[in-house]
Amino acid sequence: MNDLTAPAHPTPEQVVSAFLTPRLTKRRRPFGLDGGETLRIATKEGEIALQRAGTGPAVMLLHGWEGRASDLAAFAPPLLKAGYTVLAMDLPAHGASTGRQSSIPQSARALCEVGETLGPLHAIIGHSMGSAILVEALYTGLAALRAVLISAPAYYESYARNFAVSAGLNTEGTEVMLRLLCEAIDADVSEISVPRRAPRLHQPALFIHSTDDPVIAIEESLISAAAWPGARHQRVEGLGHKRILADQAVVAATIEFVTTSC
Repeated sequence: MNDLTAPAHPTPEQVVSAFLTPRLTKRRRPFGLDGGETLRIATKEGEIALQRAGTGPAVMLLHGWEGRASDLAAFAPPLLKAGYTVLAMDLPAHGASTGRQSSIPQSARALCEVGETLGPLHAIIGHSMGSAILVEALYTGLAALRAVLISAPAYYESYARNFAVSAGLNTEGTEVMLRLLCEAIDADVSEISVPRRAPRLHQPALFIHSTDDPVIAIEESLISAAAWPGARHQRVEGLGHKRILADQAVVAATIEFVTTSC
């Protein structure tokens, strides 16, 4: 879900490549968990970098597209204080993980392998595309007891179609692009949908979304929460798409949900 930097009349192949290639971000604050260690785990989607700190049940932090683990740094101290292990993972082709291209199903497969390696997860906290990734991973069998989805998108296909149109592809070219995308990620793009996956998921889930999010409309998470059995939805105001991750009330609500007994 990238901005296209390709020729004025790109081919469907070029659009697919651009869609799957995250831009490198130059300015990111370093993320060091107090008393933590850096791990590198080999997966079929490449080598995944993550940090681990603390003891007790494990909580995974998942950043969004073109982000990195440090985006969710505000959640780590209260989780550690509450007696949890924090796992902060860089998605494939992001941060210190390897690779040039990534997608929701590819990242979900990597997350599943990381989960198998490090043991069952108590909870996953995902932001933006990280929320869609955790849903895809849960749907395919990842063991986790709770899920928090912040600024969650609903339909991967919609983003791919919008990207193709903004790149200048016509209707026929867009359909070719979608077919090539399915082949590239080894998944049906139309199936990668939080509302479509949610009815099969039974973990307690909390959706949090700001009404003024300029990247992902709050209606997307409302639809997803309605489709997830027993899910809660918390609407917040004035926190946009990224400021929400540093808001003390959002962090507190997340920690309370994660640490409350089922």
